[in-house]
Amino acid sequence: MKRTFIILTLLLAMITTRAQMFKLGFQASPHLTWMKSSDTNINNRDSRLGIKYGLDADIYLAGLPRYCLNTGLFVANHSFKARYSPASPFHLGDAIFSNPVEIRYNFNYIEIPFNIKLRSDQFFRMTYYGQFGLTSQINISATAVSSDGQINGESMSKDISLFNLGMLVGGGAEYDVGGNTALNFGIQYSNGLVDITTIENLDEKTWFNAIRIVIGVMF
Repeated sequence: MKRTFIILTLLLAMITTRAQMFKLGFQASPHLTWMKSSDTNINNRDSRLGIKYGLDADIYLAGLPRYCLNTGLFVANHSFKARYSPASPFHLGDAIFSNPVEIRYNFNYIEIPFNIKLRSDQFFRMTYYGQFGLTSQINISATAVSSDGQINGESMSKDISLFNLGMLVGGGAEYDVGGNTALNFGIQYSNGLVDITTIENLDEKTWFNAIRIVIGVMF
């Protein structure tokens, strides 16, 4: 995990140093996560709070601050509870479930977004923006707890896909507090595009979505 984080940090540094102009910042943004499944016997039971935090970067395209490639390097925690009412038994970790059960998942990802940010001119210290693109995620840990006690915080990494991809859309505003520093506030919605589970004996696809309140500072 440390080696992966260092490599991604160096990669982001190389991108920004080659850019004509850029801004860096930090973000610590709470979000609400829920799941959806292609199987009607699997349903979201509880949407749970998590947080995304890390380095934020706006790379000006053609040197113009109006048009940015927004990226960064984040750690994101996602959690939700799903109810399974299986038509036949299925395996999760070392447990076998044949009766209805609720399972709470906790995921940690390294997240690298790639989206286009369009920024307005500044009005009374406020600059408004909209953004649209993709966010890629690499799973670094996955645990679960089942309502029947068969699973109690064990690692579920072998049942969870390593890679996740989501569509990202959002908007917000930056408040200029002087110099090159601005406070960043906004809202983002992420829609999962990739099946995140590889559960044995379950022929279905599971995605998760999240809505986030962006809280950060840009320098």
